Amino acid sequence: MAGPARRTLRALVLPVLVLVAAIPLGTVVHPAGADSVSSLQAQAATVAQRLVLEQLQVDAARQQTSVASARVAGDAQEIARITRQLTDDQRSIAHQLHIVQAQAIQSYIDSGANSSSTDTALFSGGSAQAQEASEYASLAVGDITTQMAQLHTAQRALQSQQAALLARQAQDRADQARQAADLDQAAAAAAALGSEQASLTGQLATAVAAQQMAQARSAAAAVARAPKVRTSAPSTVATDTPATIPAASAAAVGTPAPPTTVPAGPTNGDPYPSLADPALNPFLTCVVQAESGGDYSVVSPNGLYMGAFQFSQPTWNSAASAAGLGLLVGVPPNRASKPEQDTVAVALFALDGQQPWLGDRCSN
Repeated sequence: MAGPARRTLRALVLPVLVLVAAIPLGTVVHPAGADSVSSLQAQAATVAQRLVLEQLQVDAARQQTSVASARVAGDAQEIARITRQLTDDQRSIAHQLHIVQAQAIQSYIDSGANSSSTDTALFSGGSAQAQEASEYASLAVGDITTQMAQLHTAQRALQSQQAALLARQAQDRADQARQAADLDQAAAAAAALGSEQASLTGQLATAVAAQQMAQARSAAAAVARAPKVRTSAPSTVATDTPATIPAASAAAVGTPAPPTTVPAGPTNGDPYPSLADPALNPFLTCVVQAESGGDYSVVSPNGLYMGAFQFSQPTWNSAASAAGLGLLVGVPPNRASKPEQDTVAVALFALDGQQPWLGDRCSN
């Protein structure tokens, strides 16, 4: 078909995108028809939006759960660090206590063994050494006592930090459990919408199939109602052999006379040799001249469009099926006879009007 209208039949093939939506639970299957399909499509659009929003909720809950889990893990690491530091401090305190105890014992032993150490020091001239020893012991004990006080202070601070961390860890774990519950709830809601989506897909496919069947019956009825003109010769003549149709025959049915020379049926045999040739309305008569100049065997330069009406193969297959001419599905349109091409064109026009030929000079 000429211009931008060269495409497959829209009336026979619905967009696939409408099959990816869903409907609320409890929706019943509507009767087949355009209203049913439109209603299902509207419901599909609504539920598709709900499904997108629910998936966003799932993603947000998953991220928050991950953050809460990271906080709990960080709390555990910090608590382990403080616990190790407390252990080290306790060891240091025990070590310092051991030193103090050893010095106290040594001081006791020294004082007991030298009860007259002062006198001895005076007579031996060692009083200076005794004084230095006493001062050293006093400083050592005082230094150790200071260190122990500092260690105890640090230990109490670490214990306070440990208690605060344990409380924070408990809170973070509660947050983690709450976020996990939210994630499970959002995932369950998304799964329910997915089930509804699958249900709608089946319902919509059923409605579309019923609509297509009704359209096919309508097209077949339109073809049956169209005035018939018998060809003067069987359509088994080779495509390159012109067949002459008297102009009076066309005039008798009140339509413009077709071209005086028209190729007949395919060389590999006509599946419908006795098919009556329906009269073309003024629009289709114009299309024949505009698209092919009346040549029923013509093929476009790119090889995509064939026959008098310049059908693409997918459009031809769909329209031939709708016209009840299933044996023509897969047959190149230019290989079909004039009655067959005319019949398929009449069926396509009954289904979709001028739409398939929009863009050529015959369009309104």
